Amino acid sequence: MNLINKKKYINFNKPQEMKLTSFKLIKKKFGPFYYYPPIGYSSNFWYKKFNKLLNKKIKEKKYFPIFRMSDGEFTFLLGRYFYQYKFIDKIIYFLLHVKRSLYYKSTFYSSGRKGYCETYSLFDLKKLRINFLENLKQISKKGFICPNFSTHILTKPYQKDILDLLSKNNIILNRSNYFGYYFVTDFFLGKNIKKIFKNKKILIFTSNMKKRNKNLKKNLEFFGAKEIQFYFTSLNAPMYDKIDLKKIKINPDFVLVAAGVGSSNILVQLKNLKCLCVDCGFVVDALSDIDMARRRVYHLNDEFMFKKKWNSN
Repeated sequence: MNLINKKKYINFNKPQEMKLTSFKLIKKKFGPFYYYPPIGYSSNFWYKKFNKLLNKKIKEKKYFPIFRMSDGEFTFLLGRYFYQYKFIDKIIYFLLHVKRSLYYKSTFYSSGRKGYCETYSLFDLKKLRINFLENLKQISKKGFICPNFSTHILTKPYQKDILDLLSKNNIILNRSNYFGYYFVTDFFLGKNIKKIFKNKKILIFTSNMKKRNKNLKKNLEFFGAKEIQFYFTSLNAPMYDKIDLKKIKINPDFVLVAAGVGSSNILVQLKNLKCLCVDCGFVVDALSDIDMARRRVYHLNDEFMFKKKWNSN
């Protein structure tokens, strides 16, 4: 069995540079990004393997979930770390954490954009973490897990502990289900952006942000989407959401899920949908507003780098 073990299959001492060819210009702004393909894989091979498999999964018309994990998921499972910061910064970030914990009445709070914060009661966190890990186990057996294992200060401190936690809960990452976090953004926002949405029926699970969703729909239609349906999730606590599949009125070619940590809860409830189901996160925000796409690495490809709108000619 090709188990990904932190000592044998991921060498955290030898990161490789991610070289996504569609994002050379924005990489100049943010700098190079280093991550950890399985030992024996080149960065380019791992990336091409993911693209090939995803195109295959779309054509198969079978349920196939993809879940991404980054600092939000890491802190949800492990709590917030501070040791990685310099002494003064450590004090500042710790005090900010205390302030926010008191405000949200929880040690977990995760924000992807202004006006949004996913948080759960301190008294529910233990149970929700157990549920999350069970969701992750199901997804790992059926689809892909894409953790943001990288040299970035927001993720590096957690990754070895995350691997230990997954192992203890019998969540096995292997060369068939472990892929890079930003491969998803490249697949949907990279060089194939004008093809991937064309003539597609797209189901989107996300919160009811009216202006954002209106712009998102308009831009997807610009890229040729055939039909779009929104299924609104809880704004702040999607880990509690119960999905009613009867509300789904289209037969989607693929599903985009943007619900933070709660995307894991939603993905496992979609197993009766015969299509690719992807936790896409900030991708929906980036697609709704090109200026938001500029704010994150690998969200605005070279072709659109100097355009003011997605739908400008």
